[in-house]
Amino acid sequence: MKIALDVMGGDHAPAVTVAGAVQAAREFGIEIILVGPEDVIRRELAKHKTDGLALPLVHASQVLEMTDHPATAARSKRDSTMAVGANLVKRGEADAFVTCGNTGGALATGLFVLGRIKGIKRPALTTLFPSGDGFCLLLDIGANTEVKPEYLHQFAVMGSLYAERVFHLERPRVAIVSNGEEEGKGSELVKETVPLLKADSGLNFVGNVEGKDIVAGVADVVITDGFTGNVIIKFGEGIVKLLLTALRRELRANLARNAALGLLPTVALAALTAQGVPDFLLRLLLGLAAALALPAALLLPGLRKVARRLDYTEYGSAPLLGLDGLLLVGHGRSNAKAVRGALRTAKQAVENNTLEAIRAGVQARSLGDD
Repeated sequence: MKIALDVMGGDHAPAVTVAGAVQAAREFGIEIILVGPEDVIRRELAKHKTDGLALPLVHASQVLEMTDHPATAARSKRDSTMAVGANLVKRGEADAFVTCGNTGGALATGLFVLGRIKGIKRPALTTLFPSGDGFCLLLDIGANTEVKPEYLHQFAVMGSLYAERVFHLERPRVAIVSNGEEEGKGSELVKETVPLLKADSGLNFVGNVEGKDIVAGVADVVITDGFTGNVIIKFGEGIVKLLLTALRRELRANLARNAALGLLPTVALAALTAQGVPDFLLRLLLGLAAALALPAALLLPGLRKVARRLDYTEYGSAPLLGLDGLLLVGHGRSNAKAVRGALRTAKQAVENNTLEAIRAGVQARSLGDD
């Protein structure tokens, strides 16, 4: 298996992208093609032990910057890391391409180089959203601000097939975002889309889902237009930031009032630190323990679990569904752990023949031709 990686993609590239690639190559035993300026890549690789790892280099002299106009740059920067990586997939020299760079640039490059799966009208941006005891796949989150019912139907088909293949969910539950869960609620777009979803026997359509229930675990795949989807994820990010800020503020105030924290035995602190708890998480843990008058160790497992679910590095990347090739986009703020996770997700998509499954599913449903 060969996965190409945009070494220059992301806020902290190239250091974290190369570090994440080294981790993934060592852990997963796959070949990771590093795409970017050769001198930059070699300089970063020199900082790591790479003996025995399959980390070939492919030179690319240009980068799609965040300030670039996506469509214009995709056509003018023919030797960008994104263009080179996507072309590796198109020529069959890589099974998938991962970038943590400009999302709009990735979409434009994907359309320009790879094109769409036959029958798919619009590709969709996806993301994993914490939901219930796990997560749901939310799409579209920004590729298409204006859509038609048939586009949303196609999003549902692609999202369902992806969830089946990569996350091994049997008949994933599909829902559409609306302002009410009752049938008949919603915009004209929603009302016109629902009959298409209900008529598709290949979908496990469970109805409308309100914003508050997206995180409640009522569906595995949630579809909406790109404008609404983008608002949902940005609002979610803001709420998480607000809650964490408020929690830290209250804990700091509580620590100032609670002298008991200062009496915590040094041996207990050492024991928790030895378990690899990050410093910020340790402070939150001890603050909660003081506030609730509980031993800190009792809170550790639960707090770790919550932290993992809110940590985007655990999810890695998500694909641009509908492109005729595997192109996955990671978070722009990715660290090395997140890059490793992004490559793991790409590996899973390849192993489960995701692209072939989506092609076959689209053809079987006769969703239409271009």
